[in-house]
Amino acid sequence: MNVILFTSNHPRHIYLANLLNKSGFLSGLVIEKREEFVPSPPIHLTEELKEIFNKHFENRALAEKEVFGDETLTFSNPLVVEAGEINSSKVWNYVVEKAPEIVITTGISVIKKESFPFLPQEIWNIHGGLSPWFKGAITHFWPSFLLKPQYTGTTIHYITEKIDAGNIIHQTGAVMQKGDGLHQLACRSLKKGYDSVIDLIKRKQEKGFIKSVKQKGTGKLWLKSDWQPIHLELIYKFYNDRIVDLYLEGKIPQENPRLIENESL
Repeated sequence: MNVILFTSNHPRHIYLANLLNKSGFLSGLVIEKREEFVPSPPIHLTEELKEIFNKHFENRALAEKEVFGDETLTFSNPLVVEAGEINSSKVWNYVVEKAPEIVITTGISVIKKESFPFLPQEIWNIHGGLSPWFKGAITHFWPSFLLKPQYTGTTIHYITEKIDAGNIIHQTGAVMQKGDGLHQLACRSLKKGYDSVIDLIKRKQEKGFIKSVKQKGTGKLWLKSDWQPIHLELIYKFYNDRIVDLYLEGKIPQENPRLIENESL
């Protein structure tokens, strides 16, 4: 099975690329450059909020290295593009030359309609969020902010013109360990989703098809602009990044999402 991965350059993305490469499925890799891994706080923030902002992104960096390791990319000569170039002729030409049976995307800009003619029928997105409740951007933050850490998870779905709205192939739920903060929760849950992809590809290879389910309801599409640094105060000042523990101790609502799990796993 010939697979191309469209992804970015953070530790979690390198982990997935190496996982697919080790499996023997990876025949092509497109890396879209992202923002700084630990960004600088906006200048208009108060000193206290700048400190919280820095702590948040430093914690993310530490959690990614803890869960995904500090791996070196093992795939030779990936196609590296600037942010926003994922829908460009250089990517289209690369895909046509490699002729993949599956394109998998994660952590990149939105694939636009003009790219579809150059891509195979099997275009899967690994979305770091549980659709339809948490579609869009920063969707591993909002469950904990809403005191629903159990709604952290991963959705593997077909790509359509609507963001994170395609038929669902498989979902994996939250991985919660006592003492974990928001970023450990996000990383462990995402890793579980990444690790499930190999078996899904094998299923497609062996059976010639993969079952998927249409999403029910419209859910919520979260935008990047929905998130503001002030939201961090609830996580760090009020709850001291202990929302996972509060859930495990039964101190916040225990309602669980109904996941779509592929029968092959």
